[in-house]
Amino acid sequence: MTIPQPLKGCVAVVTGAGTGLGLGIAQRLANAGADIAVVEINQTTGIAAAAAIGELGVHSRVYQTNVANSDEVNSTIQSIVSDFGAIDVLVNNAGISRIGPHTQNVTDEDWLDCIAVMQTGVFYCMRAAGQVMITQGRGSIVNVSSIRGFSPTPGRMTYSPAKAAVIMMTKIAAGEWAPHGVRVNAVAPGFCRTPMHDEQVARGAFAEDHYLRTIPVGRFGTPDEVGALVVYLSSDDASYVTGACFVIDGGLTTIAGG
Repeated sequence: MTIPQPLKGCVAVVTGAGTGLGLGIAQRLANAGADIAVVEINQTTGIAAAAAIGELGVHSRVYQTNVANSDEVNSTIQSIVSDFGAIDVLVNNAGISRIGPHTQNVTDEDWLDCIAVMQTGVFYCMRAAGQVMITQGRGSIVNVSSIRGFSPTPGRMTYSPAKAAVIMMTKIAAGEWAPHGVRVNAVAPGFCRTPMHDEQVARGAFAEDHYLRTIPVGRFGTPDEVGALVVYLSSDDASYVTGACFVIDGGLTTIAGG
């Protein structure tokens, strides 16, 4: 049986692809035929991820990059184009998740760190890759937001505003770039089992059992499932889809207080 590869011959850039959700998305894109540029601040996990992705039969390279630094982002995008010849897909996944103090106790450091990575970093990567895609006359950008970008919960002052901004940046760029053949969409995952998720549970940041009882499908999602949605949005199957935000949360936000 031949496995469909809707992205064969494409080049996909995935930020924060060294582990967790980003790695799962990158692997799903690779299974769909895309060569992968792993953009990761952690060189160790980035190298390991690129090696694992390469075992799927595609070309993969790691680019150690801090997405919150515009010079590094611009240099990385230029290097990717030089190495791969094009950028067909950009997935802005890099993020940090800090669940903790309520607004009155949020530190400047936490606020600035979260906004730098999850809002400013997304903008820098969109801008740099968008310039390439506009010149090419084609491209698809998928920004990873979160259900917390529109469904707030206490202790998320450093996280939710950045994820909300990602949704709006997605819509603005989609309208600007559609005439150039570039589509921009967002995905908003709910709870997915990743190393970051497990670390938060271990330190008591949230009650895992509560959400398992609350999520209508009765389980957490997986990076592979989010990756499948990203593959669809990156492919020609979604050629008329732009400016949208797709929720993938097992129905959690259909429940009051979810």
